[in-house]
Formats: sequence, structure tokens, C-alpha cells
Amino acid sequence: MRLILGLCVLIALGTVSCFDPPEFSDIPDIEYNSVTFKDIGTASDPDSLIILMKFRDGDGNLGLDPAEVDEPFNNKYYYRFSDGSYITYETKRTNPNYDTLPDFVKPYNCTNWEVFSNNGVVVDTLYFKINPNHYNIFVKYFVKNPDGSFKEFDWREEFTYPFCGISFDGRFPVLSKDLSQSSPLEGTIRYAMGTIGFKPLFSIKTLKLQIQIQDRGFNRSNIIETPEFTLQSIKGG
Repeated sequence: MRLILGLCVLIALGTVSCFDPPEFSDIPDIEYNSVTFKDIGTASDPDSLIILMKFRDGDGNLGLDPAEVDEPFNNKYYYRFSDGSYITYETKRTNPNYDTLPDFVKPYNCTNWEVFSNNGVVVDTLYFKINPNHYNIFVKYFVKNPDGSFKEFDWREEFTYPFCGISFDGRFPVLSKDLSQSSPLEGTIRYAMGTIGFKPLFSIKTLKLQIQIQDRGFNRSNIIETPEFTLQSIKGG
């Protein structure tokens, strides 16, 4: 399923002359504001689930540049031998020292094994682990069971190869004009998640979300949780 992420950040800088800057913790803090479902109404255009949250951070080291894809903000870690060659699924099958690696079955065929193809022909299957520090905003989906409990809906694990799901974890941009100068920040983040899958998957189900952000020093904020909702109950323009 096609997933689309979008966000808008409104910030207030705490370094205005003639006023003492606010005192916030260097660990970011967020506060739930609202969740809205934007129904596009077609089968091919993605609908949007939009989260609005307030944030505060004492040293202002929030955000990642899109170009920051090298370690420690890389997307995945591919594992190699000392000679530089990659650990592959063939390694697992033939080398007893690596037989504890997961099998190529759900969900590992999407979360730990990456298939590389050339003109439709599989060339290799490499072992990897996702680097959570590639992202700075983390979203978990929960679906209500008939008994009233909630179960996490993991987008990465619900689908199988070759239609592996993509999580709604994402990035928001650098918010400070100068990262070398620590200064408090506060404002509002509008985070939009888009896919054609919302209505087919959740049309009559009750959901809730948990959201957390992370600063450049890998300090994670508190976790906020939306109230229970259905798509119909939060539909907006």
C-alpha cells in the first residue's frame, strides 16, 4: 500500500530580546491536541490521518535534514563479514554459525530480509536490521478487540513479501536556525499520514494512536495517546 507522510511545524523561539527564555527540559515534551481523518473519497487517491500536537524542548535540537542518511541516521544496518561481504540468506542456510537468523517467513521476510532483484530476477537476499534513529517521530496504531482490549496493528508486519508494509514512523525537519546554539523551542507539529488503506482496513473499527518524538541526541519524549476513535467520528474537511 502506498503510504504518504506530510507535516507542518509551527515554532516559537525562546530567545526574544527583553524577555527571559522559557525553561524547558532538554528532553522533548509533547502534548496531544487533535486527530482528524480527511476522506478524499476515491479508490486511487490516499486519504489522510492528521495528528496535531504541541511540543516543547529546552535545547532546540529537534529535526533531521532529508539529506542526513548516513550513520547514525541511516535507514538500515546491513551485516557483513570481516572481508566486507554481506550476510545473505544463503549464509543462514549453509553456515551453522548463522542458522539462528530468522527464516524468510512473515514478518521477517519484510523486517529482516531484503530481496534485491535485477530485471525481475532475484540476485540476493540480504540480512538487515532497521535503525530506529533514522526517524524522529514514531506512531503506533492500535485496533480495539470485541472484548474491549487493544491490539497493535504493525504496518510492517501485517503484509508479506513482495507487498511489505511501511511504517508511519517519519521525520520532521530541523527546527532551529542554528543547531550550534542551544535555545528553547515550543510550537505545534501537524503530522499527516496518507494511504488508500485506511478505509479498507479500518472502516468500522475503533482505533487509537500512540505518538512519540526524538531529538538529535536520541532523547525520546513522553508518549501521547489519542482518545479512541473511528474514522467516521473524526472526519474533517
